[in-house]
Amino acid sequence: MHAPPPAALAAELLARLEDNAVPGRAAGEKRYLRSDLHHIGVPLPAMRGVVRSFTRRSGQGLGHAELVDLVTDLWAEPVHEHRSTALLLLDAYAPLLRPDDTALLEDLLRTCATWAHTDLLAPFAAGRLLLRHPRQTTPAVLRWTADEAQWVRRGGILCFLPALRGEDTFTRWFPVFTTAVDPLLDDDRFFVRKAIGWTLREGTKHHAAAVTGWLTPRLSRAASLTVREALKRLPDDARAPLLAAHAAAHPRRGRRHAPTRRPEAPQ
Repeated sequence: MHAPPPAALAAELLARLEDNAVPGRAAGEKRYLRSDLHHIGVPLPAMRGVVRSFTRRSGQGLGHAELVDLVTDLWAEPVHEHRSTALLLLDAYAPLLRPDDTALLEDLLRTCATWAHTDLLAPFAAGRLLLRHPRQTTPAVLRWTADEAQWVRRGGILCFLPALRGEDTFTRWFPVFTTAVDPLLDDDRFFVRKAIGWTLREGTKHHAAAVTGWLTPRLSRAASLTVREALKRLPDDARAPLLAAHAAAHPRRGRRHAPTRRPEAPQ
């Protein structure tokens, strides 16, 4: 079975998105995300439903070339929901991605304008590609992690989420991840600090001792946001001494104004 041309598939998807737009939602979402993109007001669960329906009805014959063309078409317009749908398609068709698609994924990361898109791309399509083709894709992911651009760096960090979450894959990937993020502990950007902590937190699911063993001698360098995120899964009796040690390593000097918290996903 052959899928229709990508332009026709894109038009079908865009029509379904418009059908799922919620009146009055677009303005509030745009404010919440501090977005420069146009918003039409489709909730993420509805977008996921559109993609699921698409894969069942229209996308069964989609090949690699058609997927890339479709994603490129959807990403071309600066519309939040169009771009979100492109990333959800990459997740749905992740087995079609090949090592040389890191170039496409990097282009998308570099043009992400929000954490919401970085977080749809990196842990799913890119993170799964890293696990399937580690030798070919690791250099690209490490390059993203070291990149100065905020969303590229956050994306590189979050690519390791599936690897550290897995009980069997943690041992191989934890040294790679920690070597990459150790020099980033001094990064003062909220979204970078949160990404490091979030990824460490996933590692504590099965390997808490390894994570805390790496983090403990770095408490003087790690941001409180990173530490809090990393330790969330730990029981109180294991978390409290580490939080106290971090606080002792960062004594308050006078009254400081708390930094403005940026909107963030609930992870």
